[in-house]
Amino acid sequence: MRIIQRAAFAILAILCIAMATATFVENSYGPTVAHEYIYESWWFIGLWCIAIICMLPCIPRHFRRLWRLLRRWRHTAVIGLLLMVSSLGASGARVVERAQADSMRSAQVIYNNRICPLNTAARDFTLKITGRTSWQGLSPEQVILSWALYPEEWKDVAMIRVKKAAARQALGISGSYARFADFFDSKGNYRLKENEFPDLDERLTLIVLATRGEFFTPLPQDMTPIPSQRIKAELLYNSVPFDTLLFASCFTLAFLLFFIGNLKALRPLRSSHAMTVAIHIATILLTLLLTVCLALRWYISGHLPLSNTYETLLVVALTALLIASLSRRYRMEALIVGGATLLVAHIGALDPQITTLMPVLQSPWLSSHVTTIMISYCLFAMLLFRPNRTMLIWAEVLLAAGIILGSIWAKTAWGTYWSWDPKETWALISLITYAYPLHPHLLPWFRHEGHMRLYLRLAFLTILMTYFGCNYLLTGMHSYAN
Repeated sequence: MRIIQRAAFAILAILCIAMATATFVENSYGPTVAHEYIYESWWFIGLWCIAIICMLPCIPRHFRRLWRLLRRWRHTAVIGLLLMVSSLGASGARVVERAQADSMRSAQVIYNNRICPLNTAARDFTLKITGRTSWQGLSPEQVILSWALYPEEWKDVAMIRVKKAAARQALGISGSYARFADFFDSKGNYRLKENEFPDLDERLTLIVLATRGEFFTPLPQDMTPIPSQRIKAELLYNSVPFDTLLFASCFTLAFLLFFIGNLKALRPLRSSHAMTVAIHIATILLTLLLTVCLALRWYISGHLPLSNTYETLLVVALTALLIASLSRRYRMEALIVGGATLLVAHIGALDPQITTLMPVLQSPWLSSHVTTIMISYCLFAMLLFRPNRTMLIWAEVLLAAGIILGSIWAKTAWGTYWSWDPKETWALISLITYAYPLHPHLLPWFRHEGHMRLYLRLAFLTILMTYFGCNYLLTGMHSYAN
């Protein structure tokens, strides 16, 4: 019983850290981001559920007190719930009926230069505008169809997410959501400066396209529709929050492994072995789930899911989960790497949309080059936790092979093997940087484990610069990766 209590207190400590972090996130990026990615996220709610499940059986007396308190205030709670529900329909704008919208969910349309179900276009629209895939109980199909049919009424609905305080001040609003009409004065002039807030400009542009019927195009009668199986696969993909579920599970399993390995009270218990086996099985299931996610993206798009940053991050996470499934020694570190990678894919400024493959990427060298590079990056990340010369050698070999394969691809795509593109240059810098620790007989400083650990952590900055910095801070021929 004490062990369960300690586990609950440990989880609560993690939740306190998460909530403290959320306050800083809210101060920097606005309350919407803090609520969406922390307070209302799957991992945050899941940890609360685990903590409550662990604590309630241990403290029935406090549970009875809580139940008496809830009974005392149940009438007030019901009244508050009714007021909250009644406020959802206070906008007054007409809404497309749910049954009508759902009937068009699988309708094939042309969106983002490909054929897809209306659900995909509606989800992207609603997510871009509100920060969520649904809004106040309305499905994404209801949102986009209502905008298209009743634009004048929906222009007065406060649903456009405004993250920055400066933008809210310029618009004269106090909350995190603005109306379309708030962006224009009485004479129809745009209140914000041009290119001052590009994210808001993009949201308004999407709304204008939706009201003009240009956000997506119904499939012409003379165009061959895609198979219904592919539509069903895309609807399945849209309905499952793969990255959120995966990164929350990875962090939870990593914490449980840390808990088992560091609490001496658990070691004499036989249950610790059972928990380890259960974690191993859960890790395998997560690996299969991520494999299904990538397979669905492959089947839906018709090409390997390696065409943008989001998809390559999923490949890195898959590599980490495979290591966690096969290696007991590096399981916790691999789960942390996989969870962190999926978290970056989830909250970063990335675009998870499934798109058509651009011509420069339509090469047989694509899959070999990107896959090799991503596996090497995963191994480099693993070295942050536990220095291992064998793993370092494999990471270096894979990075070198990836650079060579990339140069062959560059020859077919751009006519030259090497052009000193920023991403090429930083990949070479990374290769050289990680080569130094492989020669301790020449550099005795690396014989010390502490020195090696410090160097490998600093060296990983070159990988971050290669993968992220070149995409978002620099420009070059690899800019399509953004």
